[in-house]
Amino acid sequence: MNKLISSIFAGIFLPVFMYAQPSLQHTVNTQMQEVTVFLNGAEIVSVEKIPVKKGRSTILFKGLSPYVNSKSVQVSVDNVALLSVSTENAIEEHDVRLEVIHDSITEVTDKLELIHNQEDALQFEKKMLTENQRLGGTQSGVPLAELTRAADFFRERTLKINNALTELSRKSKVHDLRLKILEARYKSMRESINTARKHIVVTIASDKDQTANFIIRYLVTEAGWVASYDLIASDINKPVTLKYKAQVYNNTAVDWKDVKLTLSTSDPSLAASRPYLTAWTLNYSSNANEGLLQNRMAQVNQNQFSDPAAADFEDIAAEELSTSFPIKQQQSVLANGQFHQLDLIDETLNASFEYLAIPKVDLSAFLIAKVTGWEKLNLISGIANVYFGNTYIGESQIDTRLMSDTLELSLGRDNQVLIGRAKIEDKASTKLIGSKRDESFVYEIQVKNNRKTPINIKIQDQIPVSQESDITVETSTISGAELDKPSGRLQWIRNIQAGEVVKYIVSFSVKYPKNKTVDIRKQRVIRTPRFKH
Repeated sequence: MNKLISSIFAGIFLPVFMYAQPSLQHTVNTQMQEVTVFLNGAEIVSVEKIPVKKGRSTILFKGLSPYVNSKSVQVSVDNVALLSVSTENAIEEHDVRLEVIHDSITEVTDKLELIHNQEDALQFEKKMLTENQRLGGTQSGVPLAELTRAADFFRERTLKINNALTELSRKSKVHDLRLKILEARYKSMRESINTARKHIVVTIASDKDQTANFIIRYLVTEAGWVASYDLIASDINKPVTLKYKAQVYNNTAVDWKDVKLTLSTSDPSLAASRPYLTAWTLNYSSNANEGLLQNRMAQVNQNQFSDPAAADFEDIAAEELSTSFPIKQQQSVLANGQFHQLDLIDETLNASFEYLAIPKVDLSAFLIAKVTGWEKLNLISGIANVYFGNTYIGESQIDTRLMSDTLELSLGRDNQVLIGRAKIEDKASTKLIGSKRDESFVYEIQVKNNRKTPINIKIQDQIPVSQESDITVETSTISGAELDKPSGRLQWIRNIQAGEVVKYIVSFSVKYPKNKTVDIRKQRVIRTPRFKH
């Protein structure tokens, strides 16, 4: 009976005794293989094959970014019992960039030591020559021929020594300067490099000696990507080329070297909690959320994905369904805060072109490209560099929240379309009729197409709009323009043939009490220097 009880207790506690054996510590310098970069944050994936012993052991994965979100760490391993996963803070004793500079400092220091040794040897030889300049020991003197040979020897040897010392002094100054530069760079880099790291501590239990395949995933802050674009129009009535680019930044204190890189518009701060519907309301001030209440992490967790290193922070509009852009070739993105540019998509889009002229504001015709088909490219808001022909026009903002199915881009002024707007003085007048003042205005707008092809142009002007009961505006001539009465805007849409000139007349009058002043005419304000008399 006692033997049976002993056997039962032995069977119960055997696994406990086995797992309670002293842990075997295994340290791994983690190497990342995949990085998925979000608009704010990144997910790192590392795969490590590690030999593990039978029994319980602890594995330390070293060298992770200090900006790891500890709650996001996931470790998976086959054929091994995973007992615990935790993170701990540490300080990295060595940094590759510091080691490179330190090696250079050591190399220069060694060279300086060799130079100093050579200088000591030459100075010793020069001293010996000085002390042995007395020739012979007899009172009868030294024969002239022998004295001449000795003088030649001392002169030539002393000259060689002095020349050698001069050359060594020059090299020493060069190396001294380089040493000071390296030491200053080392000090500056040491102060700027973040040597803080996080380690992942994993405790496992294995029933045999084997090689286990560990997959580690975690999220980091201080990384992300920004969309940028090049829009290139070679000429009017030709398709527009859109180049979709990404500017990737890595401020995680750990370089990404030869990794499989993927860019994503997903939001890593979204939690796993189920969603809920709220009332779907429409007005002019609320955000259109289509009745969806987004479930994010608590505010304290959201703050973990903020970027304190960024000078400004802005909201970026993205498609409701997330998009990923796998990069074909492996990439290296250094943790130096510099942008790493990647080309994502090159697409040719259909475009129609029209000109816009507002002569009252600017005597230029602006070429507008209306691009269609951009919706299929999953664009997000960003800066676009606009090119027309071989000329850089400037920057334009692509904001997908404000865009319809047509993307309108200004390609700048076209000097081959001439615009003029002049006041016809002999037809304009000011009259006093009773208690009223009557002012009339007549303007002539002229457009000439010097291009060799026809153009479509939209011309805009305006007449004043009265906001007082005793001020009246009467329109005489608008040359067939479309009038928007609330704003007073006049608009002509016209196809102008090559070399053709078109003219429009705008005339109106304004009546108001003569004892009051109404500012009707446009005036310029120019700052000029004041001279003392």
